[in-house]
Amino acid sequence: MPILDVRLLGPLEVRVDGVPAVIPRGNTATVLAILLDDANSVVPLESIVRAVYGTDIPQDPETQVQNTIGVLRRKLGAARDRVETVGRAYRIHIDATELDTARCRTKEDRARTLRAEGRLDEAVAALREALGEWRGPALANLSGTTVDSIRRRYDEHRLALLERRIDLDLELGRAAEVVDELRQIVAVHGTRQRFTALLMRALHASGRTAEALEAFAALKERLADEFGADPDQVLRDLHTAILRDGPAPTGAIPPPLAAETPFPRRNPAMLPRANTRFTGRTGQLRLLDGLLMEAEGAAGLAVVTGMGGVGKTALAVSWAHRVAHRFPDGQLYFNLRGFDPLAPGTEPNAVLGEALVALGVEAHHLPAGLDERIGLYRTVLAGRSVLVVLDNARDAAQVRPLLPVAPGSFTLVTSRDRLAGLDATEGADAVPLDLLSDSDAWALLVRRIGMDRAMAEERPVLRIVAACGRLPLALTLIGAWAAAHPQFSLAALADRLESTTNVFRVLTSTDLASDPRSVFACSYQALGSRAARAFRLFGLHPGPELTVSGMASLMGLPAADAEAALHELADVHLVDQPSEGRYTMHDLLRSYAAERVAEEVPDHERQAAEARLTKYFIHSTHAADVLIGLRGDVVALGEPGPGVLPETITDSRTAAAWFTTEYEVLLGLLRRDAMPGGDANVWRLAWCMAGYMVDRSIGKDLLETQTTAFAAAQRAGDGFGQVVSLGYLSAAAMFLGDQRGADRHIEQAMTLADDLKQPWAKGLVCYAHAILSARRDDDAGAVAFARRALTHFELSADPFWVFRSEWIIGWHSVLLGELDESRALFDKLLAAAEALNVPPAIANARLGHALIAHKEGRFEDAFSHYAHSKTMLADYGFPMSAALVGELVGDVLETQGDLPSAIAEWRRAERACIEFGAHHELARIRAKLAAHA
Repeated sequence: MPILDVRLLGPLEVRVDGVPAVIPRGNTATVLAILLDDANSVVPLESIVRAVYGTDIPQDPETQVQNTIGVLRRKLGAARDRVETVGRAYRIHIDATELDTARCRTKEDRARTLRAEGRLDEAVAALREALGEWRGPALANLSGTTVDSIRRRYDEHRLALLERRIDLDLELGRAAEVVDELRQIVAVHGTRQRFTALLMRALHASGRTAEALEAFAALKERLADEFGADPDQVLRDLHTAILRDGPAPTGAIPPPLAAETPFPRRNPAMLPRANTRFTGRTGQLRLLDGLLMEAEGAAGLAVVTGMGGVGKTALAVSWAHRVAHRFPDGQLYFNLRGFDPLAPGTEPNAVLGEALVALGVEAHHLPAGLDERIGLYRTVLAGRSVLVVLDNARDAAQVRPLLPVAPGSFTLVTSRDRLAGLDATEGADAVPLDLLSDSDAWALLVRRIGMDRAMAEERPVLRIVAACGRLPLALTLIGAWAAAHPQFSLAALADRLESTTNVFRVLTSTDLASDPRSVFACSYQALGSRAARAFRLFGLHPGPELTVSGMASLMGLPAADAEAALHELADVHLVDQPSEGRYTMHDLLRSYAAERVAEEVPDHERQAAEARLTKYFIHSTHAADVLIGLRGDVVALGEPGPGVLPETITDSRTAAAWFTTEYEVLLGLLRRDAMPGGDANVWRLAWCMAGYMVDRSIGKDLLETQTTAFAAAQRAGDGFGQVVSLGYLSAAAMFLGDQRGADRHIEQAMTLADDLKQPWAKGLVCYAHAILSARRDDDAGAVAFARRALTHFELSADPFWVFRSEWIIGWHSVLLGELDESRALFDKLLAAAEALNVPPAIANARLGHALIAHKEGRFEDAFSHYAHSKTMLADYGFPMSAALVGELVGDVLETQGDLPSAIAEWRRAERACIEFGAHHELARIRAKLAAHA
């Protein structure tokens, strides 16, 4: 394997087998520095994106980073395999002898061991070797925010090592030897108090007490000029000891390598002000109280998660104030800025420094390295009862170094990320935070605007709550605006919220941290490129819920990729998953997603995504339509097309459930001004939905959608489409009691069908004539028209419509007294339905056998068939049909002479007809009831 020699402690240098590798300045060198800073550890792609680009995220940043990794590998030549891809992350493999920072740590560890063994001379030599790894400021030939942060950390570490080495020199009695060196250091680091303390000790020990006092005076003047501060207590104690001409206090500069360092004890009270208008969340507060009780005797850890603006910080701070008295040793609060619109995430090393100072560790005693700070933090917290609130965490890696481990403390974390890693490794308890309940949302708004005003305009208040989607941030902003403008009516504000095409024009704030758009942007910008694209395209989806197949079609990607993107969105609460495989997005997030589409997605890409989604809906609807009954495949849809992934619908129960779930979405598509793919897609989608509506007697929607479909077919000059739409328009007119309209549509369809000379179109018109005859109690006419329809459908080889035509022939033949012919026909239909295992078709075939049994006086057989049919129809989503079976049961009961039971069945059927608007059936049932009034 090629040998590397990589140096960060000075200008960045890379050698492969002794030959310099030229690493391009800019992003390539920055990515290398990031990987080397976490050498041999996995660095997530998202973290690299944030580190390289900060808040100025370009389009498709992940691809750009991947390209940069490719350049880096090429420049490493024979050592290219050292940069490893680990899922959605990268890792650079490097031996401790090949990297100067690793060599430095090895020598520092050796110095610590030698110091503990009392071998001070060797410890000093080891520290000198560690410092010898530096060739100047770290990464001196690179620039950028991330590089500057890495450089400061390494250079700070160098100064800490230098302090330790000089402190050991002083212990060894080499005061005179280090004075000149210390003067040069203090000249550069004039406000670093520890170097001045070392200089004072060296001068005093060398018999130059006056110069030691002058050094203190010079430092005091510099601190006053630059910071308006005085030297710390340790330095003042050292100054006092020198004035008394005594030996330097042994604790003035405690040996950094010593095992223990005493610190003054402080009880921090860092919680921010609680929101006096905090409302609701009773269940979550009780849950946190319970978790605190359960954690007694251990280091408790709870994580509050939820979407941006849902009130995580308000809950955490409010609860922290409620229980603060149970933590007598103090309360720490840190905003980790993991999703902050104003600043990048705070590094754990910096937070630990603030925490240690708050707990009593003097700033100049802070160790430089992360591991050392973690150790000291845990040591200081041992035996204390402290509440730690870590707000707005980015990920588990940012939180772990900040967790107390000793019993008695409790940590509360808030994050938009689910932080599943903390649950898996640290045993964190999750406290998921959802939208406010209706009552709590109302109460939050009322606390802003006042009860009198809310009572004066009760209805507008409810409308505002609904428009804000029960999101606390939105309610707070609207409430603040309304409170500041009492002269405006709440009704006008509600109108504005409901009518705007961009709710963010109303919900806006000059404070970026409170502006919904900025709050959502932080989560959005932290996404990987694939998840960010999924978020944008979600804004194109017309319905409340989206499936993996729907997202795959929007993105034009395989289902696995779409599902991975949705999971990433769910992890940071940009979408929710109310049930397996289905995802929802809050209305305000959807508005933000629509903004991102408008601003970031080119027109051609948006149009392509909408076209794929439309095809997804048409093909999925057709698949469900075919399975609901013995459907034919007359709709000539062709192939879905590249990137379109229709739903996998395997049986009629799944098909009925899919229709029920997506019904409003499909209606919404047909109500659009223009559908991607043109008018042909309009009438085809309406056709695929028609069977579902007919089977459920949904006349009003059938009339609306088929009117739209007929107009589209006319515009497209599609005669076949016009016949189909007219056929279903006649059915809608029948459902709504408009017999004249039904006649008109059928006659118009017959004229078009004759011109087309298409058997299926003629069959549909004859079938419509049969239904119309049946509704006029013309059983012979119904049979005659159904036989004509049957002939046409047999020529078209359409088994579904053959089934329907034969069913009408059989049913009305029973009513004409032709029982034997009907029995043979229903036997045939039942066998076909059972062979294909289509429960709704089985139910309808058994209805025919039940009617025959009724006519023959076999009442128990009739009840049995009706019971099985009713159960199947109800189970598979045909409530109206199931209710009408009850009417037929009532007919049998009437024949038996059980009139009260018959009337009870008819009453139940009557209520169903009223609910579904089945006018013809309602009139028929009421006639039966009136006859026995």
